[in-house]
Amino acid sequence: MKKIKKFLLTIAMTMIFSISAFAASGFEFIFQLAGGAGATILSKDAKDVYQKGGLSADADVSAQIGYMFQVKEGFGISVLGELGYSWDLYMMGYGDTTVASVAGTYSAKDGLDFSQYYHSFKIGLLPKFNIGLGGRHGLAIGIGGGVKIPLAGNQSLTSTTAGSYTTSEEAKTQIDIALKRKDITDLFSPAVIGYMKVTFDYYLFFTDNIGMNFGLYLAGDFGPKFKDTKVKINDSFDIGLQLGFRFGPKA
Repeated sequence: MKKIKKFLLTIAMTMIFSISAFAASGFEFIFQLAGGAGATILSKDAKDVYQKGGLSADADVSAQIGYMFQVKEGFGISVLGELGYSWDLYMMGYGDTTVASVAGTYSAKDGLDFSQYYHSFKIGLLPKFNIGLGGRHGLAIGIGGGVKIPLAGNQSLTSTTAGSYTTSEEAKTQIDIALKRKDITDLFSPAVIGYMKVTFDYYLFFTDNIGMNFGLYLAGDFGPKFKDTKVKINDSFDIGLQLGFRFGPKA
């Protein structure tokens, strides 16, 4: 977390002190929907249990609020705070947990599927480089990050053992655990998920200050560690799309 904070602070301070002109500077607000998918990346310790990472996914609703400083005609720098809601899914496991049925007999192979999802409050910093393309068009590239604070979630474990069984319940074991904020703080320390992301947006302006953005993001999550064992479960890398409404000056 300390490295992420230092990185974000360095970006923000560098941008602010590099600005030399403010002719078209102004307040900026973006309301945005985003979602994507990728892969769960297991830590070394987690690989000993789950062997391989699986699918990851995320979706969020966020507001980006800040100020755009115009450096020169056609180029500006935005310093934006980011607040919102985030849903994140992480999957991992090994083998095959499918249960087959033939003539009343159930068979299974060795397998384990483990998944987590969280509902989180997201807070971060997202500086952007804005490039005017003339007329109603513009581009923006953002580099930033922050933390997701899980407020609730769920953990699901499905396991099978190779053999033949008389019922499907004997062939497969499934456990679902709903998590509240207190459960999460009891399990993990710190009980937050760090994230970093790079965004690429195309802006279409309807007026000098109102427009829509259509974009792509690349994001990485940094999972927490168990409080007792200090073992880290997983990180993830996702690619997704974003769509938003923008109020603020053109570059």
